[in-house]
Amino acid sequence: MSTESLPEGTARVLAAARNLPVLSMVFRRLDPRQQEIISMLRRTMIFSDLSVSELIELMHLLHERIFAPGETIFNEGEPGLGLYVVFRGEVEIGKAMKDGKGRVARLGPGEVFGEVSFVDGSGRSATATSGAKTELIGFYRTELFDLCKRKPALASKILLALARQMGTRMRAMLQMLPQ
Repeated sequence: MSTESLPEGTARVLAAARNLPVLSMVFRRLDPRQQEIISMLRRTMIFSDLSVSELIELMHLLHERIFAPGETIFNEGEPGLGLYVVFRGEVEIGKAMKDGKGRVARLGPGEVFGEVSFVDGSGRSATATSGAKTELIGFYRTELFDLCKRKPALASKILLALARQMGTRMRAMLQMLPQ
């Protein structure tokens, strides 16, 4: 585009804009909290392949929740309405055992949980409890279904990443079994 026919001020703005990285232009439109959420989502396995514009679209579908230390996030057997990303704090995943409750995993910032029941609609396979004051980002099934209708390519990317994560976790569990 030639800037010769444009007013001088407009031409200077366009020239300056050409020297700015696209990400910095996008991030300028977001408030600091939104920037922090986008940065964290880019580091998670299921959202790492999404573009910044796709993450911004997704961010409008996410819900933030805060849990006190020791507070139950969900119980084993409850309907799985969504998945969560640990934003701050830690989450303990526990499974009811015949001899009591055993800890399955301890998750920290950037880690995702609740994805199995999120995908298949079954009850929760374990109980999730906050190990400290914990901030979570929630993504619910209803938002995924809406996204499938509105933006099928974006929803497909997320579902494929979820399948990859579930496969990775299944392989890790199988390796722990006695040979």
